[in-house]
Amino acid sequence: MNRPGQHGFSQGQLGIGAALLALAVAAGPAAAQRLTLQQALDLGLGRSLSLRGSALTVEENRALVGLARSRFLPKLDLVGLGTYAQVGTSVGFISNLPSIGDISLDVGADGYAVVQNTFLNLGLTLSLPLLDFGRGPLQQAARFDLQAARSQLTEQERRSRFSIISAYLSAQLAEAQIPVWQRSIEVSSTLLRDATAIRRRGLAARIDTLQAEALLQADRQGLAEAEAQRQVARSALARALNLPPAGDVSPSDPLLPWTPWPLALEPSLQRALEQRPALEALQQQRQAQLARVQLARAGRMPSVGLLLGGGISGDWLNLPVVNTNPRLGVNGSSVSLPGLNTPGSASGSFYDWGAVLSLRQPLFDGGLSRSSTDLAQRRADQSQVALDEARQAIVQNVQTWYANHQGSAPQIEAASAAVRAGEESVRDALLRYRAGIAPITELLLAQRSLQQARSAQAMATHRWNLSRAGLELETGLFPRVESKTTAPDSPGHGRTPSLP
Repeated sequence: MNRPGQHGFSQGQLGIGAALLALAVAAGPAAAQRLTLQQALDLGLGRSLSLRGSALTVEENRALVGLARSRFLPKLDLVGLGTYAQVGTSVGFISNLPSIGDISLDVGADGYAVVQNTFLNLGLTLSLPLLDFGRGPLQQAARFDLQAARSQLTEQERRSRFSIISAYLSAQLAEAQIPVWQRSIEVSSTLLRDATAIRRRGLAARIDTLQAEALLQADRQGLAEAEAQRQVARSALARALNLPPAGDVSPSDPLLPWTPWPLALEPSLQRALEQRPALEALQQQRQAQLARVQLARAGRMPSVGLLLGGGISGDWLNLPVVNTNPRLGVNGSSVSLPGLNTPGSASGSFYDWGAVLSLRQPLFDGGLSRSSTDLAQRRADQSQVALDEARQAIVQNVQTWYANHQGSAPQIEAASAAVRAGEESVRDALLRYRAGIAPITELLLAQRSLQQARSAQAMATHRWNLSRAGLELETGLFPRVESKTTAPDSPGHGRTPSLP
């Protein structure tokens, strides 16, 4: 069902995904399996439940196409009939028995007869619809639904890819926050040691050590929260890859900015609207709804059908008991003669064939056809509205992702500069505090600003990469993504910021 090039992944990628999954399971819950972004995509796309469901929808619609086609093909049936009946009678005529027919017997006034009849029939019937105005619209609707399902599968490939990348980037961000807090703890621990040593010499107040202790504990709280968020992000990544509950994965690619988006806003919008499977699926669904309008109208049109049939029949009639009591009349008086039992039997066969040409022209159906046509037309109108809404949503998404991508570049540069300045500020404030020139408050503020700048730097990089992934989702442009610390300037698209 999953062919190379159809669902965005090949058999080789499936093998890589299975091998990675086996390594993750073998590693156990204690060690997280580290994956690159490409490895995560290979594994996740091969195991995606959403892609599997979309592929099954394609197969379902392919079966519906075959069902619509077979509805108007000739149908050949083998038919058979067998009956057996037994009747005991004291009258001379038997009627109203479909399995025997009408039989006349002469059994006399006091006679009695038993009639047994066996009938068998075997034949063939061929039915062929000659004229049906619903044939074309029904098959067209089924074909358009199949094409819509295929487009939805392609769209789901994009969405599944974006879901995996988004989960991977979130895990990257959570991983990047850990060293931020660890470095903050290192600085706050050094500060606490210095404040304690200075206080022992009587050169610092007790509040200095208390503030340093408070800063250290706050950094430890931040680290604990970051570790919890990292575990949550890893779990979300494992769910995006459809791993077992015990599976634990972590990103191995560092959080570095990707190359800039290569297109300007207008080409991005044009590509998103012209080459978007979601719009193609809605257009195919609209065509299917229009075909159903024609199908509903066909309910008021005439239809012509042909029925051919032929067969052979056999009948076995048996009279095991035929008792008669004859009487002899002499000079006005009657004398009973001895009773007679004269059983008998008969059998025979015959063949028959014929043809029936039927014409059906609906005259009045209580408004069913008109209501069905109106319903199909309203659904077609709704599909057009859904198509227009989807175009607007795509335009808004592209503009949003593009604006975020463009805005993330100066944010990364500003955050990087703030980190460099913050590191120098912390070093200077620490030296000034050790020399007794500056109060500890100045050092506390410098350390907190440095921690915030590092977090902002990671967040800006995350937004830069995520916005590019969003543009890939909307446009379907998937160039090879490289993590670089520097990149050449791109006129009109900003510059890839560099991290220290």
